[in-house]
Amino acid sequence: MSTQEFYFQPNSSLTALGFSQHLPSEQLTPWVQQYWTIQVPEQIDTTQPYPQYPDGGSNLTFEFLPNQLPSAYIHYSQQLNQSSFVPGQHLLSVRFLATGAFQLLGISPAELTKAALDIRLCNLVGLDWLLDQLANSPNLPARLTAIECWLLHLAEQRVSNTTLVQKSLTLLKQPAADLQHLYSQLPKSRRQFERLFKLETGLSPAQLQLLFKVKLARFFISNNPLIDLASVAQQAGFYDQAHMHQHFVRITGQTPGQYKKRKMSQLSNSAE
Repeated sequence: MSTQEFYFQPNSSLTALGFSQHLPSEQLTPWVQQYWTIQVPEQIDTTQPYPQYPDGGSNLTFEFLPNQLPSAYIHYSQQLNQSSFVPGQHLLSVRFLATGAFQLLGISPAELTKAALDIRLCNLVGLDWLLDQLANSPNLPARLTAIECWLLHLAEQRVSNTTLVQKSLTLLKQPAADLQHLYSQLPKSRRQFERLFKLETGLSPAQLQLLFKVKLARFFISNNPLIDLASVAQQAGFYDQAHMHQHFVRITGQTPGQYKKRKMSQLSNSAE
């Protein structure tokens, strides 16, 4: 069973905003989770906020404006965010996995002093070419192709092999992952590894592991809203339901029961 979960969970209100999500090519899957785009119709008055749950990743977002090159910002936040979109807004975003922005762009989340950084200030190879391509591309497939070409070029230039941190993510995503076992297998000291991990992800291994566990719990509930929460806690790797409740509330701003109730309501509405 795949636990791939899109950054936004599509629903009818998002679809009305011209929203779509797209998977990257296989070569980019070690670093890129997905692409998402939204083009809000001019006639829509207001839009509701949509939750963005932290999962260790970051967004590189391009905003398209008439008769000029798109703006480009890297967004990194490991707090629950609510995104609202305005009429006429047109965005295209790359959702990086943990370590993705560091590996491909050379941008460390730990070094960002603000939640958003204008990447035009980072002197990235090929960025001027990409912005020109995006401004002159006639449609979404052409823009996605341009972004993929640019990211693949960066991967060839920057990524020589899989990093120790990236390898550790495979273990951390396992529900029964044991951090002490991970530390015992390292070719570096624990302190050296944690410093490197922080540089690439902006988090400690324990912090990212909890984000993964909560994301897995959300996955189980979203795919089966009738599931028992004690079973969710066990399958997601928490000590017990109370342990899951504590971190679920801290990371998502709602209890597992509230999240489950909302998913059951969405399931009921879609069946009508």
